[in-house]
Amino acid sequence: MGTPVRPGPRRTRPPILALCVAALLAAGCPDSAHFRSPDAAGGQALSRYQEGPASAGAPAAPSATRFERLAEAQPEPGEKAAESEAGPAAAPAGEEAGPRAEQSLLGPQAAPARVTLEECLKQALAHNLQIQIARYGPAISQAAVLEAEALFDPSWFMNNAVSRIRQDAGSELLGATVYKARQWQFSTGIDSLLPTGGTVGVTQQWTRLDSNSFFITPDPQYSTEASVSLTQPLLQGAGSMVARSPIVLARLDHTISLADFKARLMDVLLEVEQTYWQLVLAQRRVQALDEALNAAAENGRVARMRFEGGKATRLIVSLAESAVTQRQADLIAARLDLAQTSDRLKRLINSPDLPLKEPALLEATELPLTDPIPVNREVLQQAMLAAIENRPELDQAKARLDQTDLQERVARHERLPRLDFVAMAGLKGLDGGLGGAMDEQSSTDFYEWSFGAEIQVPIGNRARRAAYTRAQLEKDQAVKEREDLRQQVLLEVSEAVRNLAAAEESVLATRAARQAAEQTLADQQANVTAGAALVKDLLDAQRDLADAKVREIQSMVDYMTALAALERAKGTLLQYNGIRLAEEGP
Repeated sequence: MGTPVRPGPRRTRPPILALCVAALLAAGCPDSAHFRSPDAAGGQALSRYQEGPASAGAPAAPSATRFERLAEAQPEPGEKAAESEAGPAAAPAGEEAGPRAEQSLLGPQAAPARVTLEECLKQALAHNLQIQIARYGPAISQAAVLEAEALFDPSWFMNNAVSRIRQDAGSELLGATVYKARQWQFSTGIDSLLPTGGTVGVTQQWTRLDSNSFFITPDPQYSTEASVSLTQPLLQGAGSMVARSPIVLARLDHTISLADFKARLMDVLLEVEQTYWQLVLAQRRVQALDEALNAAAENGRVARMRFEGGKATRLIVSLAESAVTQRQADLIAARLDLAQTSDRLKRLINSPDLPLKEPALLEATELPLTDPIPVNREVLQQAMLAAIENRPELDQAKARLDQTDLQERVARHERLPRLDFVAMAGLKGLDGGLGGAMDEQSSTDFYEWSFGAEIQVPIGNRARRAAYTRAQLEKDQAVKEREDLRQQVLLEVSEAVRNLAAAEESVLATRAARQAAEQTLADQQANVTAGAALVKDLLDAQRDLADAKVREIQSMVDYMTALAALERAKGTLLQYNGIRLAEEGP
């Protein structure tokens, strides 16, 4: 930015004023591909509420046509915008006023990268790091479900042991003064947890015994046994509810994780859209202030010419030069905001083609809505119904309540004493060779079976009773939390609808204010030309018009962000943008 123009001797020609005049004469009409006036875009801009309801709660355009119609609203490459009523056509918003433009970090470092809202949302879905991190949650919880389901997978086992004994007999019944024996025992089988809470096992065992006892015959001898065992709880731990509770809890955890990912995804996409429209606002602010700067520079040129011709006072020149300096300061702040907003959007979409380290700014090519649709009480009621049905936070609360309900039922059941039915049946074989022992086992002539019951009663049972009390309290707490969240969701929807209604009214009000400011400027220009008004009044009118244009685009951006915020409050932002999670099905 050049040195501000200051009042001085008549012979002084501040370089900033000359540069501004030269830029003004050379610029011509700006390419409307960058910006268009709200009225020029009004007939083509997309209204998300004109194509019928996309979800209960507010009439929204189908997601398939949302971005197509936004694209149709953009100007053709060769189209030109009309000159401003405030004076000559503005220079392109990206050009820096002053001799240091090419050195400033706020000036154009490279050609801007033009992006649409749809492109930004797609890039964010593919590359945003917060979304990438959040994606791990459902995958981790799905692995936990498989881990829980594996409780019922059968297990194969094998035991192999070799032992040797040498001891003083101590009794003639051992058949030797010093008893010596060598034994090899091998067993294998399968056991599994049953859906009823019991366990079942099938075992095959082989044993070889070689000793010096003359009472043991044959020697060496082989014994075999094939057996089936069953342990079934009858009170504590009985039933599929208890046995399958880890799986049900894991699946509910997966539901919670999926809802959390969905909520996080909507938050990021909402932030992307809000930042995109903030970029539009920053661009339009730069344009408005750039136009105001050029108009102020032209006023300064005219005032100096009139002063040199003896038709104006030095005060008029000073006022004009002061206005130029103020517009320069405002433009610097606006370009800083534009660069920072562009960087925030780059950070959100994290596109490999538009890295944050590159100096090029993003240029938003879409236009905000210029004809908002009135919001009525029916929209509020429908939005609340949609939020109750679609908000992922409510799905999380319901899943947590289901978890506490299951835990409360399991804890109530676990207060019972332990009573297990135990049964075993087996076939046996014995011979001097392994083959003979197996043949004898297969003959079914020798067998063993047993059944019975095992009971265990904890005295006082304080641990189980305390666990049940805790589960009851946690369930009651989850009920209250769900109701509190439900009311919070309804409040957010109510606020979102009212913000949308306020934004809609603000668009109409600021548009009228901008039109009035344009008319005031035109009148002041005519009066100054006729010598019936002060130059200061013209400068004020130019400033007021620039401010009115910024306020109008601010209200339009607020309306667009309020639309997206309402869809987020309803929990339908993904459907609104045509996004479907893979686990939700077609």
